[in-house]
Amino acid sequence: MPKIGLRMIKTSIAVFLCFLIYVLRNEQGIVFYSCIAAVLCVQQDSRDTLRVGKNRMEGTIIGGVIGMLTLVFMKYVFVNDNKLFCYLFISLMIIPTIYTTIWLKKPSSSYISCVVFLSITVSHGADGNPYMFALMRMLDTFIGILVAYAVNLIHLPSTKESDN
Repeated sequence: MPKIGLRMIKTSIAVFLCFLIYVLRNEQGIVFYSCIAAVLCVQQDSRDTLRVGKNRMEGTIIGGVIGMLTLVFMKYVFVNDNKLFCYLFISLMIIPTIYTTIWLKKPSSSYISCVVFLSITVSHGADGNPYMFALMRMLDTFIGILVAYAVNLIHLPSTKESDN
């Protein structure tokens, strides 16, 4: 059977710390996004965690900003009650979302920028305040990244099996 490794333990600790921070924030935001960021960002070493976290934050900011701008445009400029037409517009906005990551020379952030963009425009576009959701989504992701990085800096004792 595979052994439980340090990365698994660190990931578990990072997720718990995200929950703890959520409770300390009076359960503001959506802890799911902090936990997901922590799970994805805990890597083999702190350098890789920083690299993955940086890509995730860049993509989150790009997707979040474009998602908010898309919602503003759809609400105040492009008022249309036809859902299929709105879905077409959101689908077309994937192009500038990806293009922005390429233009900013951040192609490894393309995937997460699209995920965040869709999360904001599709899943939360009809919320009472989708802009607050977008800001909290970015903050929650940032918390998860910071927690993952902090946990990865901690050097837990490891037990190496000897060949004897």
